[in-house]
Parts: sequence; structure tokens; C-alpha cells
Amino acid sequence: MKKLLLAASLLIATSLIPHTANANENDPAIGYWLTENGRAVINMNQCGQELCGTVYWIIEGGMEFDEKNPVSEMRTRKICGLQVVNGLEKEADGEWENGNIYKADDGDTYSADVNVQQDGTLKVRGYLGVSWLGKTQIWKRVDALNYQQCL
Repeated sequence: MKKLLLAASLLIATSLIPHTANANENDPAIGYWLTENGRAVINMNQCGQELCGTVYWIIEGGMEFDEKNPVSEMRTRKICGLQVVNGLEKEADGEWENGNIYKADDGDTYSADVNVQQDGTLKVRGYLGVSWLGKTQIWKRVDALNYQQCL
């Protein structure tokens, strides 16, 4: 009988513990976003407890390889499927900070924050050191079915 009560107590106790592995699945930042210049779609998704983003679609004739990478061995890797946003930590729903964004156009990595705006767009801020030394882009949410996933 004691074992049954102990098992029931453990079951109840574990059901009360928040399931952090899935805590961000419904975050408004998760989804497919068309970059400001319209040249790529980034799939923002949960990577553990962080938010990351991979290249899902590239405009025809866009960069195929990571040619501007400062590490010569990396210049032959494909841009398609490349994780370009990583390490973003959740501050609140739709607000992620202290991550990085890789800009393949120049081969540089910047600190980054992202915030879902009231109009449903994603404000992406890349910067060096302090946020005011950076650039902001506005990305638009898109339906992935409207874009051919690059391979």
C-alpha cells in the first residue's frame, strides 16, 4: 500500500512540474519569416531552451555557398539549411535576447535580439557590443507552403 501511495504522490508531483522542454512551442517568434530584403525565408524554431533560425528558402540566384566566411574551410558549405540565428534567450513571449545572427553577405556574426511587434512583424536587431551600435530589420511572417524549401 505504501508503494502505491508513493507512486501516486510521485505521479501527481511530476505532473505539477512545468514541462520546460515544450515551454516555448507556442511563442509568437516561432515560424517562417521573410527577411527585409525579400531574399530569404528563415525558419525560427526552438533549439532546446533557446531560439534559433535556419535558412529555409533563398531567392533564385541568391548565395548558394558561404563564400564570405572568414574561415576558408567553411566557404564551401551551403547557405541552404544553415543556422544563421542562434542562442537567443527568452525574456517574454515574443521577446528573445542575447543571441547571435550570422550575416552571410559579409561573413560576420553579430549579437542579436528579436521581438514580435504588435503588427505581427519580427523586429531583428543585430549589433556589435551594445544594441545602439547596430541595425534593425523588420521581417514578415510567411506561410512556408508559399516557398519551395531549398535543398
